[in-house]
Amino acid sequence: MPSAPPADSLGRDNPRSSVIGFLEACQNRDYGTAAQYLDLRRLPARNRDQQGLALARKLETILNSAPGFGVFHLSQNPEGDLSGSGNPNQVVAATITQNGGSIPIALERVTLTSGGPQVWLFSQDTVAALPEIQTSLVAPAIERYFPPFLVKPQFLGTPVWKWLALALLALLLISLARLLDRALALLVKIPQRHLQQQWRLPWLETVIEPLRVMLWLAILRIGIGIVDPSAIARLYIGRGMGLVFVSSVTWCIIRLVNMLFGHIEMKMNARQQMASRTMLRLGRRTASATIVVLAILMVLGNWGYNTSTLIAGLGVGGIAVALAAQQTIANVFGGVSLIGDQPVRIGEFGNFGGMVGVVEDIGMRSTRIRTLNRSVVSVPNSNFAGFNLENYSARDKILFNPTFQIKRSTTDEQIHALMEALGKLLSGRRDVEPASTPARIIGISAGSFSLEIFAYVRTPDIDVFYKAQSELLLQINDLFTASQIELA
Repeated sequence: MPSAPPADSLGRDNPRSSVIGFLEACQNRDYGTAAQYLDLRRLPARNRDQQGLALARKLETILNSAPGFGVFHLSQNPEGDLSGSGNPNQVVAATITQNGGSIPIALERVTLTSGGPQVWLFSQDTVAALPEIQTSLVAPAIERYFPPFLVKPQFLGTPVWKWLALALLALLLISLARLLDRALALLVKIPQRHLQQQWRLPWLETVIEPLRVMLWLAILRIGIGIVDPSAIARLYIGRGMGLVFVSSVTWCIIRLVNMLFGHIEMKMNARQQMASRTMLRLGRRTASATIVVLAILMVLGNWGYNTSTLIAGLGVGGIAVALAAQQTIANVFGGVSLIGDQPVRIGEFGNFGGMVGVVEDIGMRSTRIRTLNRSVVSVPNSNFAGFNLENYSARDKILFNPTFQIKRSTTDEQIHALMEALGKLLSGRRDVEPASTPARIIGISAGSFSLEIFAYVRTPDIDVFYKAQSELLLQINDLFTASQIELA
């Protein structure tokens, strides 16, 4: 299998990265490197280096003044433009109008050396046309009215007065932002009527904020076209605007997700809220973190960084973290399974792996149990999920199942009479559900008979059961006394 060609050291892998690399080299006044983004193969080899420097300076000047030129319009696909509208191996970055005609500033995908990588360069036709393109060296008329300290100093190839104009425009837009809220409120008023009352104001505020930022960016972009900063300045301004836009949309989506989880929690009753709040909290945080990570990857990808490498690094780092935190992850999944399956809920009483008590909380790492001694035991969720969980709170009725030892001197007639009397006693109480044979002999020994009572008290409340059990035992004692039967 043939090996893949090495990656290009100058990052000329796609049209956008090539233009960005060219502009950054020009900003650093490294025109020797900038010339390597031009396809100079038609030039004579003896003049190639010297002419390449001059052509790079000329192309920088052309791109700085080219109307409508923007780096972010260019494709980041190494294959070029795959829309089918033209040659995918050639991309037009800008079009210069001159003498009634138009000259395209194009990039072309070429292979410079045999077996080397395919790179994107400003095409040979563009390089040949550069000397013919006329660039105006006359400063804008408005600069005549500015003092020299606003015109001569430059940052990113742009005079100070242009930066001040953009800053003033941004401040003006921020001051007018509240006025835009009213217009945007009218746009969302109709769909807002279909929402429930508790959603209306938060939903409106959540949607208005990113829409206001979008309008703010659109107007600022118009202002940038009027002020006309340099190409490299437009690159960094565009990155900043993209960051603001993605941050605003991310903020909006996170608020909507939080609102959705809050709405789900409001629809639950109090018991469900207690049992599911940890899962809802985990789901909310996981969704928010996922949205933020995707937003960061989107911004970095838009800025020209190779996000696939970053994702691969995150994957390797995630494996390392998972190996180092196996027990923690096991506890988290144990907590999710407890909350999802709900064998027990917060506030329920039961026997949990030999511990009798009330579940006080089910967290993402551990479950806390308030024991009968009023102490609190924290059990890791991975262990708790493996316990035999006996949930007393889920009972619909409680078993009444005492056993009595009767002396062997008791006659059969006395035992039959006692069992009949016990059956009548249990059947006569509305709060008791006797079995088909509520009183029966289950064992015999040298000194006694074993008499068992099997019935249910119709209540899930343990306190009500204890009261009924006391009454039943006293009534049974009366039957033993009346029948003159002694216990062993």
